[in-house]
Amino acid sequence: MRCLPRSATVLAAALLAAFPAFAQGTSGTTTAAPVQDRFYLSFVEDPTLAQRQWWEVRGEFADGGDDNPVDTVLARFVVAIQPIKGLELGGDVGFGSTDAPPGFEDGTGATDLDFWGKWRFGTSGDTSFAAGLVATIPTGDDSVGLGFDAFSLKGFGSVRHAFGKMVLVADAGVKLNEDGQVGGRDLDGKTSASIAGGVLFPISKSFSVLGEAYFETERFEQTDTDARLLGGLNWRPGSNGVVRGAVSFGLTDYAPDVEILAGYAFTF
Repeated sequence: MRCLPRSATVLAAALLAAFPAFAQGTSGTTTAAPVQDRFYLSFVEDPTLAQRQWWEVRGEFADGGDDNPVDTVLARFVVAIQPIKGLELGGDVGFGSTDAPPGFEDGTGATDLDFWGKWRFGTSGDTSFAAGLVATIPTGDDSVGLGFDAFSLKGFGSVRHAFGKMVLVADAGVKLNEDGQVGGRDLDGKTSASIAGGVLFPISKSFSVLGEAYFETERFEQTDTDARLLGGLNWRPGSNGVVRGAVSFGLTDYAPDVEILAGYAFTF
């Protein structure tokens, strides 16, 4: 297992040290996070739904590190709609390029395409529940590391709870992965399982910070698990827009060492 980079350790320590000050400084002045404050690693699984529509453009940079020496730069597009009350349908795809050392092929192209459907089937006080399916269509260029040439289907369940000013989210899922390939290497698909959790804390009516953890078992034979920690923010400068940014750190070889996300979502 990869050790957490020193920068990640410093950031985590700073966030832990600052959290009591945030809580004390905002006590009695903030309310629970608005419903449009969404997570990153659990964006799909979180019981939160698009009010009507969510359109997001996001830039992503991933440093693969020594064990996965492919760096990726993407523009990702995320769309979610609520066609009927309680149901969210959505999809996302990225376009970008990879940069690899000699001996590895790199280039430009599209990523795999995700479609999902999610049903928020219950709410009890400050707690809501959801379940859904995510289908991954192998549209990505696997020859340059932008896809896996493998169809997958994931089923999940999730819960979101407002605990005072904080919001907590947790989800678990099972994914069926077909055989695929990447960079000319054949991959034998496995059934993987995932679990994730996050906490979101509002600093003001327009600004919130969050932290997430994610773990997934091996999707393919002879690969590693995917474990990540993420810190991010949501800032709403107006009634319909959300400025979003986050940094995640990989804890295992399958995850990028560092991934930086920055984007803007238009909601209505």
